[in-house]
Amino acid sequence: MQSFDMPVQTSWLVIAAGAISVGVWLWRRHRAREIAERWLVQNGYRVQSLRFSYFDMQPRFRMTPFRNNDWAVDFRAEVDDAKLGGTGVVRLRVWTDWLGMLDREPEVSWVRMPVEDHGVPKPAEIQWADAQLDILRRAAAGERTFRPTANDPEVRREFDETVEHILALQRRGLVTCSSPIAELKVDAQYAAIVNVELTEDGGRALERADRADASPQL
Repeated sequence: MQSFDMPVQTSWLVIAAGAISVGVWLWRRHRAREIAERWLVQNGYRVQSLRFSYFDMQPRFRMTPFRNNDWAVDFRAEVDDAKLGGTGVVRLRVWTDWLGMLDREPEVSWVRMPVEDHGVPKPAEIQWADAQLDILRRAAAGERTFRPTANDPEVRREFDETVEHILALQRRGLVTCSSPIAELKVDAQYAAIVNVELTEDGGRALERADRADASPQL
């Protein structure tokens, strides 16, 4: 009876060891994906797709002869640059330990860098930033009263958005202004906003933005 039980016990041990190995492998891949997603978000990229990369005809990462590549998980991601616009493709190699914890920063290799496509609208974040910088520049130039330039619906809609941007800048301490004047005659929210003035913080924010625009692109 004992000779029969030993092979059965051995088989169960092999099955259990295999199940644990597969479980650890799946956990490491899950954690590696979380790490890759977090890195992309923290660096200003909006993920369109993120998939495991099993094989690539063109190696994208340097050789690591003294390191076990079995601890690395490779991904291929298509991303939108939320700051500058454009879509690119990037490969990431995430290093993990046996528990799936991060061993170091992911290695990054761009297959195609994001390049702003002038035929595609900029991301909303970029449009908002550009609109608010334009308001800061107008205030810096001495413009204190903002009114719509026409009464057609599109112009009035854009002016309502301008007032909302001014109020957002006021909440951030970058400008001061009076309460906006409500529109009572046409189908629009605001008629004007006056006493718009740039604050010291607003001036510094504008200087930082101008320096960033003037810096060379590497």
